[in-house]
Amino acid sequence: MARPRLPAVVESTAKAVIRRRLLNGRFRSTDFVYRPGEGATVAVLMCLWNRRERLADMLRLLDAQEGTPSVTLYLWNNNRLDHDYYIETLRGFQPSAGGALREVRIVKTPYNLGSIARFYWARALAKASERPIVVIDDDENIESSFVATALAVHEPRVAHGWWAFTVQSDDYFHREPAVVGGPVDHLGPGGMICGSELFLDDAFFTELPQRYWLLDDLWFTWFAKSRGYTLAKLPVEIEFVLADTNQHWALGDLKREFFRYLAAKRP
Repeated sequence: MARPRLPAVVESTAKAVIRRRLLNGRFRSTDFVYRPGEGATVAVLMCLWNRRERLADMLRLLDAQEGTPSVTLYLWNNNRLDHDYYIETLRGFQPSAGGALREVRIVKTPYNLGSIARFYWARALAKASERPIVVIDDDENIESSFVATALAVHEPRVAHGWWAFTVQSDDYFHREPAVVGGPVDHLGPGGMICGSELFLDDAFFTELPQRYWLLDDLWFTWFAKSRGYTLAKLPVEIEFVLADTNQHWALGDLKREFFRYLAAKRP
């Protein structure tokens, strides 16, 4: 039997309280350590929502990374109904001998926060020790050199990403793929490396209008540039899978609206 919906005002207030708790780092994770190790690991962040069968694939892709320190995967599960499935997948995962994946930490969301939720992990990591973070999406097949390449090009106050474009007008979709070394107007966080310190700024989480909450790619682009960060094309190749499960197909008009909103907004 489905729970009755809360009145809109009550629900909105409750969600605001939850977001404030998350901003203060008040969330818990279930952790899986696959191999002992010492020293810092590379932090890789990813959200889970509607592609639960992809988790095992992503674990294998990260374990197959070459030429990099060990990896810790920080997951944010936005679909509470699938949490038991994810826990069983993580419990049953068998890393390869000498693989890169050392540990996985997973949070069960209070409600679907969208992909901006992964940046609560980034903020928590930055509070402990400012470091680069790698961000991926679960519909991306990454090369075995992906993490090593991202670390090699990383620079302070630069966000390098694969989903990078120049935009030709005030229409978000009037765009061209960016080239390595060229200008970038828009950068999607999936397939990116940047410094975690950016997310110590409360405004990243508190000033995003609720109407556009699911459009964290546009918000990240504007916010990073407004804080003096440079956007750059990451020199990697990524293959998209399960394209029909991507929610951006239903958000086209809202993306155009938000892009124009941000273009008129002062930093």
